[in-house]
Amino acid sequence: MQVEWPPAREPAAQRVWREVLRPIAAEMRASADDLAARAVARMRSELPELFPDAQTVEENLVSTEASLRQLAQIIELAGDPCRLDLPPPTLAIARSAVQRQVALADLMRFYRLAQEQVWQWMFARITAAARDAGDQATALELATGFLFAYADGAMLRAEKAYEVEREVWLRGAAAARAVAIEEILSGRERDGRRASSRLRYEVNRHHVGAIAWVEHAPESGDAQPVLDDAFTTLAHLLGAESTLVHPLSSLAVAGWVSRHQVLTVADLDAVTGVRTQAVPPGVRVALGEPGRGLEGFRRTHIEADHARRVASLIGPHGGALTRYRDVAVTALATADRDHALSFITRVLGPLAADDETTYRLAMTLSVYLEENRSRTRAAERLTVHPNTVSYRVRQAEEILGRSVDIDTLELRVALVMLPAVSGLRRSQVNEL
Repeated sequence: MQVEWPPAREPAAQRVWREVLRPIAAEMRASADDLAARAVARMRSELPELFPDAQTVEENLVSTEASLRQLAQIIELAGDPCRLDLPPPTLAIARSAVQRQVALADLMRFYRLAQEQVWQWMFARITAAARDAGDQATALELATGFLFAYADGAMLRAEKAYEVEREVWLRGAAAARAVAIEEILSGRERDGRRASSRLRYEVNRHHVGAIAWVEHAPESGDAQPVLDDAFTTLAHLLGAESTLVHPLSSLAVAGWVSRHQVLTVADLDAVTGVRTQAVPPGVRVALGEPGRGLEGFRRTHIEADHARRVASLIGPHGGALTRYRDVAVTALATADRDHALSFITRVLGPLAADDETTYRLAMTLSVYLEENRSRTRAAERLTVHPNTVSYRVRQAEEILGRSVDIDTLELRVALVMLPAVSGLRRSQVNEL
């Protein structure tokens, strides 16, 4: 074993490194995903403002896991922790933090919390593995020095990446544009002409707001190109004359497409009809409804944000493209998570069970009620035989323990909310 790090070159230190620290490093590499999840959970409790959405959580999980694997590998090799470059996902976070206006102090606090978490994990394993008091003291001294050197180097590189990105960002129009967008969305900016000048995007047009995101970071660590492609495709399908894209994180962007001619419901229906071609693989898109002028710019974004929230709750039951009009009732009804779960449980009872068979019965009943109890039209939408619709509806009634003719409004609303129930339950568990 060729030792690069000077403190580990002494023969006694090399033996402890080989017998104690290398096996712990191998365990760290194998357990990197679990350790990253625990570290990010701790950071979310300490710094909740740094995790505004699911994509930010995911990018930090990917970054933390990559850093842990890098740390484990360099410990196994007894390499120099001061000569490492940051993993690409970690660099992406440092850069996107500038655009999200995350303070550098908060970013550094993130590193310190991660360092503390990793040290506690290593301390427990060193004290368990090194029986001899002298070996234990040596292992703790080596691990402490190594981890601090690694963290210091990583923090210096993250700070440098942050400052370089910040300098570029501040010199350009991005900073002013981000502030202008925030003031429009908050309702503080009410002058359309001034807003257009600040954004370098004409707001006195017809807009559609959209949010595009990926659930997982790509191998390259940079999701922006594929997200930009999603907006380019959307703009083309809608015949847009201009676009505005605003990063939300390294895994998500918000944007608007606009034109002078009215953007109609039919235009969005056409995009929805070709949703598989409109959205690149791995990308999810949420759309607001068309709006005009400054208020339309604001409202269509808010609607897209609600559609995105519902799409995240629905998870695998949803598609690549989610339109606000299709999930408006669910968005409104799930704004209060605990109230929504209570309502669904009360109205649907065992029909809200988390298994595919019961879910299929519930969704058949939902379509049946939407089609005014026409089993023929429901069968056409579900591409099944009308007798199958009748059979499933009877099964759903048996599970409910009552006729579907009772409390129809509550039943229909609860069924519309049902695809989001798994996501609501997950978010409830994550807060505990």
